[in-house]
Amino acid sequence: MKVDVGFLLLRLLLVLMASSRRCMGDSNSEVSLQLNDDVLGLIVFKTDLHDPSSLLGSWNEDDNTPCSWKYVRCDPSSGRVTELSLDGLGLSGKIGRGLEKLQNLQVLSLSHNNFTGDISPELSLIGSLTTLNLSHNSLSGRIPVELGNMSALRFLDLSENSLSGPLPDGLFQNCFSLHFFSSAWNILEGPVPATLSRCTSLVGLNLSNNHFSGNPDFVNGVWSLKNLRSLDISRNAFSGSVPDGISALDNLKNLQFQGNHFSGPIPADLGLCQHLTHLDLSNNLFTGALPESLQRLSLLRFLSLSDNLFSGDFPWWISNMSSLEYLDFSGNSFTGNLPATMDQLKLLSYLSLSGNRLTGGVPATLAYCYRLSAIRLRGNGFNGSIPQGLFDLGLEEIDLSRNEFSGSIPAGSSRLFESLRALDLSANKLTGDIPAEMGLFSNLRYLNLSWNSLRSRLPPELGYFQNLSVLDLRNSALYGSIPEDLCDSTSLAILQLDGNSLTGPIPDEIGNCSSLYLL
Repeated sequence: MKVDVGFLLLRLLLVLMASSRRCMGDSNSEVSLQLNDDVLGLIVFKTDLHDPSSLLGSWNEDDNTPCSWKYVRCDPSSGRVTELSLDGLGLSGKIGRGLEKLQNLQVLSLSHNNFTGDISPELSLIGSLTTLNLSHNSLSGRIPVELGNMSALRFLDLSENSLSGPLPDGLFQNCFSLHFFSSAWNILEGPVPATLSRCTSLVGLNLSNNHFSGNPDFVNGVWSLKNLRSLDISRNAFSGSVPDGISALDNLKNLQFQGNHFSGPIPADLGLCQHLTHLDLSNNLFTGALPESLQRLSLLRFLSLSDNLFSGDFPWWISNMSSLEYLDFSGNSFTGNLPATMDQLKLLSYLSLSGNRLTGGVPATLAYCYRLSAIRLRGNGFNGSIPQGLFDLGLEEIDLSRNEFSGSIPAGSSRLFESLRALDLSANKLTGDIPAEMGLFSNLRYLNLSWNSLRSRLPPELGYFQNLSVLDLRNSALYGSIPEDLCDSTSLAILQLDGNSLTGPIPDEIGNCSSLYLL
């Protein structure tokens, strides 16, 4: 889209008027020219855009000032444009010429659009800019090093684009005022620039979901950013150890290192970051026992250490972390028993300890964690009976498979009948009848009791299921006939009954299972 003749004439007229006023000694000439620079800059910027909904229709090149235009804010005293917010307007095109004329602009927010092409280095000419948000677009190419010249910048968000290459070494050369930086969800690579340590005002840093590599300079770099409250470098290719010293970040609330290749023990002083509420170190190569300092994290709500190489006894002090809502230690080599004091985790809603080497019984006190919605203990060495109290909770998911549980299957309660969506008790040593009450699980979608020693008949109540998709009862020593109404659940897709001692004909009603694809 090109500038029309009217626009060019307007620009010429403004220049002539400004020259005339200067000749006449008009003290307002310079101000008028500046005001019209804002109009010119925005109109030039608009010419490179595609505005399918005509949301910028109020932008008129014939206006003397843009202060009445939609999405534009001005300083009431100077009349100069200070904010341009075009978030989520469905705009596309290039972020090109014109914006550099807005020399009083403080906030430029163009997020959640479909801008393409490179980030213009000319944006760095707006020396007054404090907020630059280009997130959630389709920008590509490299981040211009010129952005490092913007010494007033406090907020810089380049996340969720297709930017590539390394972070320029000079990007953080004048970042003393920068409070927030995000380049998350791009395809950036290489190491973190050493100049990051100059950003001493940083409160939030997000480098997640890129291809960054190497070992960040924690001791002289990251740990020196003492104002950090949120640090997210997850889902990259960082490697090496994470040294002690993190306790210097005593304002830290959110720490996310998941999905990298970090190894060795976690920092012994991590528990001294006592304001932490979210800690995710999952999917790395961390080793060793957990430092006891972690028990000091009394404000921690989310803790995931899953899929690492941690070892040692399950921490007896876990119940001291009384604010925990989410706890995932799955995929490690923890040993020992669960402490009876687990009931002190009153706010716990998600518990996953699958894939460890835990033994002993599941403490009955766990049933006092009234907010539990999911419990996953798959693939350990737990034994004894399944606590009845767990089946009195409003759980949505129960996975106790591949353990050594014995005894009967608890019947369940009215709360569980309404809430439960997935139940997996497979590969244990359970005996006795399949409770008829199971047919009352109105929202159950997945039921797996396979590889047990139930020695039970199939209760006809199993036909009451309305939403069941998977029913796996293989190799469970079942006998008797197959109930005719087993397929009353029209959503049943997988029915596995092999490896039992069932007798009689296969009911014709099985043909009612219109969604069945595996029998």
